[in-house]
Amino acid sequence: MRILITITAICLSLGFASGFAVQKENVVLLYYFDKDTKDQAEDASPQKHAGEITNATWTKDGKLGGGLEFNGKSSLIEIPHHASLQPGGDKLTVATWFKPVSFPGGHPPIARKGSVAESGWGFDTPGGKPRGFIYTAVGNAAVAEGASTLKLDVWQHLAMVYDGKEILVYLDGNVVGKVARSGNINKNDASVWIGKKANEGNWLHGVLDELVILNVALSEKEVQENMTGLRLAVAPSQKLTTTWGAIKGAR
Repeated sequence: MRILITITAICLSLGFASGFAVQKENVVLLYYFDKDTKDQAEDASPQKHAGEITNATWTKDGKLGGGLEFNGKSSLIEIPHHASLQPGGDKLTVATWFKPVSFPGGHPPIARKGSVAESGWGFDTPGGKPRGFIYTAVGNAAVAEGASTLKLDVWQHLAMVYDGKEILVYLDGNVVGKVARSGNINKNDASVWIGKKANEGNWLHGVLDELVILNVALSEKEVQENMTGLRLAVAPSQKLTTTWGAIKGAR
């Protein structure tokens, strides 16, 4: 029995646990929201993009550990522009757990890079339906409209993926909207906004947990695996003490 427990512990430490492992160089931003950090969101990615929190409240009752609650009228996170916040090329994934409290008017955002005028990318929830969009040039957007409406007060997993051919929107691991699009994502020098539409009064109302932005396009299977927890992968040959992360539920 002791030998079995030891082997299991080593396998978990080396990254063979359940859940989805992603290479650290592919992580643009990763917020676990596991602890109360007051007015600053801690980025668990190697980029260390701390975000400025305004009027959002930490809660211990997230989906996987803690979460961050947005009040629908003044809560947001702003992450100042940095070159590494540009996903680059024609690949992008944005994913998170979300428990909506209400569906405010307009286009309440999960996350977006810049305003409409700055033409970047965005993932929002108009009318309680997930929607993703990509600009490949200023004013040139393609929008994937989700056909399913989120449930209030229930944790649901949302993802937006751009693979250079399509924009796909996922709800609980299933594709609920897609649209054809090709070309590189338009670059801008705008902040990344979470919970608020840049330069407009559109706000998110609910709790977010484990929000990640990647510079790769996850497959449908990978989106589903990500739902069980995200960790940063390491090579098995590395020492246990150099492990980048672990699934939140196993911490």
